[in-house]
Amino acid sequence: MSSAPIPWKHVRNVLVVFAPLWMGATVLFAFVGVCFALFSSDIYSARLPLVVRNEATSSLERLGRFSSQTELKSAQETILEMTQNPEVVAAALRQIGPASGKDDPTWPSPEVVDRIAKDAVNLLAPQGSEFGSTEVVYLQVKSTEQQRAVEFCKAMFDNLTLHLRNIRRVRADSVISELTQARDLAQQNLDAAAARMHVYEVKFAADLGELRNLNDAIAGDGTNRRTLEETVRELQIAELDLEKLYALRELLVVGSENPDHLLASGSDLLSLQPSLLRLKDGLIDAQIRSSELAANRTANHPILQNAQSTEHEIRSRMQEEARLAVKAMEPTLKQEAERVSRLKTRKEQLTSRLEALAAARTDYANVDAEVKHRTTLLETAEQALAEAQASRTAALSTNLVAELGPPQVSDKPIGPGGTLVTLGSASAGLLFGLGAVFLIAPGPSESRKGRRWSDYLQRGGRRHSDQVGSVDVAAVAPTAIAVERRAPR
Repeated sequence: MSSAPIPWKHVRNVLVVFAPLWMGATVLFAFVGVCFALFSSDIYSARLPLVVRNEATSSLERLGRFSSQTELKSAQETILEMTQNPEVVAAALRQIGPASGKDDPTWPSPEVVDRIAKDAVNLLAPQGSEFGSTEVVYLQVKSTEQQRAVEFCKAMFDNLTLHLRNIRRVRADSVISELTQARDLAQQNLDAAAARMHVYEVKFAADLGELRNLNDAIAGDGTNRRTLEETVRELQIAELDLEKLYALRELLVVGSENPDHLLASGSDLLSLQPSLLRLKDGLIDAQIRSSELAANRTANHPILQNAQSTEHEIRSRMQEEARLAVKAMEPTLKQEAERVSRLKTRKEQLTSRLEALAAARTDYANVDAEVKHRTTLLETAEQALAEAQASRTAALSTNLVAELGPPQVSDKPIGPGGTLVTLGSASAGLLFGLGAVFLIAPGPSESRKGRRWSDYLQRGGRRHSDQVGSVDVAAVAPTAIAVERRAPR
């Protein structure tokens, strides 16, 4: 069940009765607003447009530009933190001095620095955008005077760039220290790998080229392998020649006893003995002549006897020549045997060297690959160290934040004026007074000690029965009861 609406007459009466309360609150608040407007200082704002760029040494492809919006946003947020850093604000305040112009050794106090850093210094993105969308930002400061705001803005920019350079220098020093350790460690690892490689190079100094060729995928046969192949071919030829000499000696030994064996042998072996070869041809011719003469002459015929004598003489000469040839072949056989032995020794040496190289190839390849890898790591570490050193040098002389123009100061004080503050305070006092009135004022149906609040608000606190012309209830009540009794039922 909804309550009855409050009559407007009651509201008017409440406002009239409690007029001192809400009017007093309005006047009091208005007075406070006037005092605040009279004793408060005007605040002026100065803005300095800045452009933020990246380090040129960080990217050779995009000099001075950020590679991503996230990186740009991170850099601008870092500048914001440095802008509100107490050290930066304190240095700027010391640079411009106190507002009174007097020397104050305690200026600025920590409370002043914290208050100004929190309320009077800020870094803003261009209107309608946020950090990371553009490289331009605004350094905004507030002060009680226009000229002081401009000076404070310039001092903030100078100290901000100085502290940003310090940040870059500290970061570069830390990176340089880390990269120096990495470079030294890479150098130590390279020296250790080079020492292990030096052991192999000293061990295989004569075959170092051959060992390196084994690691080269596109390299051809090495010197040792070609020498081994040539030695094997020479050894085969020498062994054939030695076998031929032994066969010739055996033939000559047999032929020295029976020349017929020499006649049955081929011309290849006797080609090494030209005299025996001619005697062989002569013996064959003598035998043929003797056979021809024996066919038509008797055994005692002088011509046949002379031919047989010649054949016998040639046989004897061949036997004698075979014995002399056997003796003469001994040095040649010895020389050829020594040649074969030398070739076999050379073959064994070359084979052993190749086997040793093959056994060491895997380890040497690993060491060689490690040396190359360590060299690459050292080059990378030295390049990174050089870039860090260049960044540190640039941090001491260049700024990543540049001003686009002079500071722009506002023509009028920022914030509400004295009139607006007074009107606002009076309005607040009026609202406070009305709220208090309706908070403590009763409703139209509430009572107080047997009387309704409307009696206080409408009739000066008297009951309705106390008014002139009202009927006495106590006098009328007995008469009404008697009439009711006499009435027929």
